[in-house]
Amino acid sequence: MLKAEFPLENGLPQGLPWNGTVGLLLDGVSVEKLPQHLYQWAENPQFEPLYLGTRWAELGDISPCLVLIKNQNDPILAQFLNASNQEWGHLVFSDQSWDQLVAHFRWLTSVLHPMGEEVLLRIADPAVTHALLAHAATIKDPTLFGPCIQIVTADAALGRWYINQRPGNSPEPDHNKRYRLSEAQLSQLDEVNFRNVVMRLDTHMQEYFPSYQAQSTPQQRWEHLHALASTSYDRGFNTELDITLYANIHGFLGERALEEHPDLDAILKTPSEQTPAQRLERVADMAQERAT
Repeated sequence: MLKAEFPLENGLPQGLPWNGTVGLLLDGVSVEKLPQHLYQWAENPQFEPLYLGTRWAELGDISPCLVLIKNQNDPILAQFLNASNQEWGHLVFSDQSWDQLVAHFRWLTSVLHPMGEEVLLRIADPAVTHALLAHAATIKDPTLFGPCIQIVTADAALGRWYINQRPGNSPEPDHNKRYRLSEAQLSQLDEVNFRNVVMRLDTHMQEYFPSYQAQSTPQQRWEHLHALASTSYDRGFNTELDITLYANIHGFLGERALEEHPDLDAILKTPSEQTPAQRLERVADMAQERAT
């Protein structure tokens, strides 16, 4: 069996089961005007917009698309691999038919919230997929894998490919009944949402504070920014704007900004007529003044 993680920069891992049915699930939100791109990338692409024929059909512009990959030289696959750090989607490897693959992922386009409400699931988002599949593997539930033996997802934050292996045999599908998320899975999806905040924070810090954590490895940088965002959240500064302002303080004054400037930390901690968000904005402005 293949090991579970590989460096993203090295391209796809060796030993993947290319002799079965191979699909590339692409996210219509991450790749705008996705069908048009598919026709630009390949002469005669075979693909299925997954919202087609569902109650979400009117959202066709952002529908995820499942693309049939006929061989490793497929031009659409090449485009995907060239943009692997953009997290456009993920590869699925099946020992069953194309129609079964399409039916499985179309079924998963919407699921039931634990409270019973039907909600859209970003099934082509590799972070969402990896979080749910990793959880499925721990409880040995093959339902989400369906006809897929392996699903390969990219993690741009840590620079890794993940190979998610189906635990056990493919279950008998029952697509008349919606898949219901558990509270544990909902918690995993909350983590993915927070990860997305940290990903955008990373982009922001690279743009406005290029020297901040510049010598770190991707993993060290990720862990540092994740911890910084978590600290902001735990201190009650929990909107995305709050987290960005909290990081700006450190961008201006360094990693130990609030230890080296205890008066700024005191303003953040001390209740006043200002809201916590207003105090944070004030401290970020003061940090900028001290840095110049």
